[in-house]
Parts: sequence; structure tokens; C-alpha cells
Amino acid sequence: MSTGRHARPDPTADGTLDSLLVLVAESLGYACTRVPGDVVLLEGANRLHVSMRNLRQLARLVPRDDWPALVSDHVTTIVTAIEEPLDLGDFDLVQHLLRTRIYPAEADNGVLVARPFAPGLIEVVVVDTPTTVRTVTLEEMDRWPVSGDALFMLGRANVRGDGVLDHDEQDLGGVRVSVLSGWTFYAVTHLTWLEEYLPIGPYGALVIAPNRSLIVAHALEPAADARSRYRQAVAAAAELQAHAHQGYEEGPGSLSPHLYWWRGGELSLLEIRYDGDHLVLPGEFVSVLTAMAAER
Repeated sequence: MSTGRHARPDPTADGTLDSLLVLVAESLGYACTRVPGDVVLLEGANRLHVSMRNLRQLARLVPRDDWPALVSDHVTTIVTAIEEPLDLGDFDLVQHLLRTRIYPAEADNGVLVARPFAPGLIEVVVVDTPTTVRTVTLEEMDRWPVSGDALFMLGRANVRGDGVLDHDEQDLGGVRVSVLSGWTFYAVTHLTWLEEYLPIGPYGALVIAPNRSLIVAHALEPAADARSRYRQAVAAAAELQAHAHQGYEEGPGSLSPHLYWWRGGELSLLEIRYDGDHLVLPGEFVSVLTAMAAER
């Protein structure tokens, strides 16, 4: 996990990726139109959207000479998923391909099998194949013998069955954190069983999930006095919030720039603010820190 906070020139901002996208799309029979949200609409045999933000994030990970192949693979994968849809009629065959993936809440178009996961995030049932990840619609789910919570349980179980994330303990600006990562679309689903990765007491943990491959957590532990615990929590909140913004901007697969408070498997938004140069934590959170110190 990188720790630099200074803005760097964006090598993908010169229009090259846009030109490559147009070339690839036209070769596949699609015309391109810019639409709001840093998205390009492809219109041809079907209508589909390509996120330029995500494409730029992917491009930053490879040499510039590899951009033509990257764009071609990215767009072709999206087009293939639309033009050659899977036959989801046989649930016995499909159920082993099901996963639950975390998306930004704005991805919910009203037809997906989705439910709230955390403020600003949703959990979506998808079908994972060797070539693409495809969301499941409510209409498709209605044809299956399993639906609702049971379907999400199945999807989560399949994510767990894929194996654990990489787990590394790091010092982040003087704050000890657990970094959970993996080259998978489903890393953030693992927040559901975060306590299996690190010991978390009754006061929970501070957590960020800036992109699809990364979770960073700081478990809240009692300190000798309220002032010491408050200072530690402020330092942890400041570092994690900064890295949430950085990881969200860098991607790929941006999810949330926010800081969360994990307690008993539930994630709530921890809204922090600055009073001058001083970070201020929410009153409810400060009360918990005070109770922690009182138990020592």
C-alpha cells in the first residue's frame, strides 16, 4: 500500500485512452458518445457504458505500450458479456458461479439483485465466469428455486470458498493497521467476516474499503486513559481517511473514499471534520472511547 499523499501528474490524461476506446469500439460496430459521470456510451447492437475513470485506473498499472491491448481486452470483455449472455436457466449449474460483490450504491439501477451493505455501498449477486463477471437481475432470480437472503448467503459462501485474502500488519503513520488485499473483485465482501482476520473487541474497528482489492482496518483497543485513547483514535482516523481518499482515486474498482466504524459485523459511516488543523471525531464515537478508558 503506497503512503505518498502528494498529487502526481496523471499520465492517462492526454486523451490517448479516449482515442483507443473509439478505435476499438468502432471496430466492434459501436459508436461512442460522452455522457455525464466520466462515462462513454457505446451504441450499436446494444447500448453499454464504459467507465473512463476505471479504464484510466487500469492503465496506470501497465506500461503505456500495453494500453492498446488493455483497452481492446477491456472493451471486448464488456461487449461479449452483453452480446453473448449466459443461459442462467439451470440453477444447478449456475449456483457454483455465484458470488456477492460490493459496488458503489449508485450502481444500483433498480433491476439488480442487490441490498445495502454499508452507507454508500451495496452488495450485488453476480455470476463469475472465466471471461467476465456478470450481475444478476431480479427477473433472472425469480426463475430460480433460491432467492433473497439465501441467495446472498450462497454467494458469500462461494467467496469464502475461493480462499482468504493476503493479510499484512503495517505501521501507517505511527498507527498499527491490518491490510487485507487480493487480486479479486470480491476482497471487500470479506468485511462480512473481518473478525476472522484480526482480533476485534467489543468496541470494533476503524475500516476503509477504497477499492475492490483492499481493506485496511485498525482495531480499537482500551488504553490507559481517555486522552491517550482519543489521541490514538484521532491518529488512526486521520491516516485511514487520507488513505481512503488516495486508494479511491487510484483504484482500480473505486468503491468508497469514506471512513467506517465496524461493530459486530455492521458498518456505519464515521463522519469526521476538521476544526482548523484539528480532526474532530463524532460525539458518539468519543463516548465509546471514554467508556473504553473507564474499563481499564
